[in-house]
Amino acid sequence: MNGCLDDFLTGLGATESVHETWRATTSFLKSLGFDLMMYGYAGTTGISVEVETLSNFPAAYQQRYQTEQYYRNDPVVQHCMGSLAPLRVGRDSLPLWPDRGHHLTRVQRRIVNEAAECGMSVGIVIPLRAPGRYPIAGMSLSNDMRPVEFEHLMAEWGYVAQIAALHAHTRMQIQLQGVERSAGDLTLTGRERECLLWVAQGLSSREIAVKLGVGTKTVDYHIAKAMGELEVATRSHAVARAIAFGLLDV
Repeated sequence: MNGCLDDFLTGLGATESVHETWRATTSFLKSLGFDLMMYGYAGTTGISVEVETLSNFPAAYQQRYQTEQYYRNDPVVQHCMGSLAPLRVGRDSLPLWPDRGHHLTRVQRRIVNEAAECGMSVGIVIPLRAPGRYPIAGMSLSNDMRPVEFEHLMAEWGYVAQIAALHAHTRMQIQLQGVERSAGDLTLTGRERECLLWVAQGLSSREIAVKLGVGTKTVDYHIAKAMGELEVATRSHAVARAIAFGLLDV
């Protein structure tokens, strides 16, 4: 694993509050070249959705975002509500959308344009999931580069940034819910941990099956069991939570 990422993950284990974790996260992501970050998490009450945010956007924009409840129309938030796939965001990334942004409403275009004025010209949003009070979340990483420059940044640091976002999300959700689960609360088998270790190295189920001398369906079974125990929706998040609880040493 990347050395700077190792240091960041080690440091996360020592943070004592959500804001301390967020400061560490923004500092690390800025060192990779991402200037603006926003992390949002949502809980549901009846049919309404309330979104809380942390960001390093200008204070005036943050205040306006919350006061005017931009999250109710923000297309980035709407994407995170309905998808687990990362999406290029920012005004200059709209040509990459399936509809090239043509279906944005007037309010949505205002939100996108105001964010661009703050420096969010291009970026990526990473949808996130967690059990508990705030099941839906997402983190956007952006800057004011030209799109081609941003693609080069993603090619070099995109994977590291997404892993960092997953781990930061896991740490903050533990802190937000005030529940520090320990490894003793979980029951991952040796084979489940072994499979997750290979997932952490970027291997597919087929490649893990070859390593372990078992069938691909067997690997998928163990990973699915681990995901269920860790209460996550993706393999990457399973790795992040397992590391956060001290179950994996990568």
